[in-house]
Amino acid sequence: MRRFRFSTGAMLLALAAGGCEPKNTFVPPPPPKVTVALPVTQPVVDWIEFTGTTKPTAAVELRSRVAGYLQRVAFGDGADVKEGDLLFVIEQEPFQVALETAQANLAKAQAALELAEANLARSKQLVDEDALSQQQLDVDLAERATAVANVKAAQTAVRQAELNLRYTEIRPPLAGRIGRHLVDVGNLVDVGQTVMAVIESIDPIYAYFYLSEHDLLRFMQMQRDRQLPNPDESPPQLYLGLENEADFPRQGHLDFRELGLDPGTGTALRRGIFPNPDRALIPGLFVRIRGPIGQPQPRLLVEERAIGTDQRGEFLLVVNSKQEVEYRPVKLGFRVGNRRVVLEGIQDGERVVVNGLQRARPGTQVNAELADAVQPKDASGQDPAADAKPQTPEAPAAPPPAKADHGPGQTSRPASPPQSESRPEPTGGHPKPAE
Repeated sequence: MRRFRFSTGAMLLALAAGGCEPKNTFVPPPPPKVTVALPVTQPVVDWIEFTGTTKPTAAVELRSRVAGYLQRVAFGDGADVKEGDLLFVIEQEPFQVALETAQANLAKAQAALELAEANLARSKQLVDEDALSQQQLDVDLAERATAVANVKAAQTAVRQAELNLRYTEIRPPLAGRIGRHLVDVGNLVDVGQTVMAVIESIDPIYAYFYLSEHDLLRFMQMQRDRQLPNPDESPPQLYLGLENEADFPRQGHLDFRELGLDPGTGTALRRGIFPNPDRALIPGLFVRIRGPIGQPQPRLLVEERAIGTDQRGEFLLVVNSKQEVEYRPVKLGFRVGNRRVVLEGIQDGERVVVNGLQRARPGTQVNAELADAVQPKDASGQDPAADAKPQTPEAPAAPPPAKADHGPGQTSRPASPPQSESRPEPTGGHPKPAE
């Protein structure tokens, strides 16, 4: 009995001691930390953008002015040539022979002219002495005039022969880049028919683009209101960028405006001219062109990294006064450095998430930390954050997924630091019992 009582008492003491341990309760994770920034308001110039096509400022098809067999190709395919460089040589010997024949005919005509002048001089003296009739004098005058005409014809033939000989050397009328030669040595070249090569001048280079009827009427009204200068007196500045360039590094100006619109497309042709000393622009490229419109106007700008994109379009995540994330579809304008103009969707003074986009779920609370007003710049003067690509949250309009309940004792790991873009995962399991 004593042993039984001792065992029963020990069990009761153990149960009582076990009932004094703390209970395992669920601890919700703290709100994720995100970095927010205020939109910047500053006066900026409105821009209009186009898609254009580059074309050479001049293109020449080289053709021969004389017929003959090609004797020499004096350039390398695709080379840069200057005005007057030797490109092709047609067989010159037949034209040299023709020149010598013309020169001989000229000498013959000049000799005949000298004889006619001598006969005329004697005839005039005899007529004065009444030893020769007037009729014979008239004959000598006609012979001299014929001899003069023969000399002029012979001189023209010599000049034509010299030109033909010079035309056997084909030289470019302008500087530019030549393509491949289209005729090989030994082939017969026809007069004005055979295209021997093509030269294109690409420095400067043209960029053609089309202006819509809506924009054309708007610009015409702005000119009447004196908001835009006369393009004939002050050609508008244009800026050009390639497909693989983030900005518009090349500057030119409007060079040509076509009168009227195409009734089929409702557009008007425009042409800009751009310096191209590095030959980076070649004919046939699709390029991006933009030009300034009017005077600077105050605009809202946000950092490029704050912009997300989903199936509904571009959006921003805004933290309201309750520390809750709001999904805002926005209408964006052009880029200014590492920022974008926001035309619709947010107001001045609202806090926009710029870092931690993947952790900021619409409808949930976050721990918002205001970023510095001025972002640090690297040696090139660009904001290093400008290259950061915004990450689109998963299903921004849907509520956050419910966490699985693993029973009492579940704990969660604190949120990762703000610079990390990964979402913390809750850890399941039971804590060790108190020892």
